[in-house]
Amino acid sequence: MKVAIVIGHSTYSRGARNKSSDVSEFEFNEKLAKDIKANWSEHNLSDEIVLVYRENGYSKLPYEINDLDVDLVISLHCNAFNTTASGCEMLYYHKSVKGKNIAKIFQDKLTDILENKDRGIKSKDSEDRGGHLLKATNAPCIIVEPFFIDNDDDFLNATDDGGALVEGYCDAIDEALKYLKS
Repeated sequence: MKVAIVIGHSTYSRGARNKSSDVSEFEFNEKLAKDIKANWSEHNLSDEIVLVYRENGYSKLPYEINDLDVDLVISLHCNAFNTTASGCEMLYYHKSVKGKNIAKIFQDKLTDILENKDRGIKSKDSEDRGGHLLKATNAPCIIVEPFFIDNDDDFLNATDDGGALVEGYCDAIDEALKYLKS
């Protein structure tokens, strides 16, 4: 099977930022995606992970992903609000049963790893932020918001885990692929 890991945001639209560490959402997620792929390659011989950058704009992204003929889409993001909001949440397309079940897998794994507030899995429709990606991809798709990047405690917790976050993602991907194969 093939998994697309979408690196949230881009070099020209870097997303939210942690002011204390001067790290953007794009920078954090690009490194995370590369680490997940490297870890996955070391431990898995049959399933493939491809990294996807949003180079041609958000509206074209789902169709570029569809051209890759993937079985699962994981879009990496980080929440931001007011520097004090905290926690982990997963977004899925409201009509996707597979998306909902995969969101639950990731929510359980990442809240356990990060030990932060469980904000739950949340359904989105095509009009919601992120809804276009969730709806228009052929494969089940989730948007992962594991912590609030503008919250220093959340950020430090996610970056000071000795690789546990990467392992958590790999475990969640493995479990999601097993679910899709069943």
